[in-house]
Amino acid sequence: MTAPVPRELLNVLVDVNPAGVTATFDLGGPFDLDVPADWFTYGLEVVAADTGQLRHFGVRFSATEAKAFESATQANYDASHVTDRGTSIVARFPDTSLHVDAVRSLKGFGTIEGEVVSAEVPALR
Repeated sequence: MTAPVPRELLNVLVDVNPAGVTATFDLGGPFDLDVPADWFTYGLEVVAADTGQLRHFGVRFSATEAKAFESATQANYDASHVTDRGTSIVARFPDTSLHVDAVRSLKGFGTIEGEVVSAEVPALR
């Protein structure tokens, strides 16, 4: 997979089933950058209703790799778990869950080289 260019994150669709979690990051237009980004991330923030505990699921792109990750288990998944569909990126997190009993909020985010460029993006489950 060749690394896509960073684009505006419009929304995140989340599917949770016995096989794991799948996040589809729907994308808008590319960001106008003076120089190409070395790396960028699209992510999903999950906040537990009872404890306020925070979890992240995401996908990171660089010139040399694409990978999915999740913070609860600190798992990293190789590029075979990431699909670029042009107008969206699909990341699959097998054998995992949202790691919360009840969800207070789901929000998407995007970063370019660690700088937040999209925050509190609507996420639907």
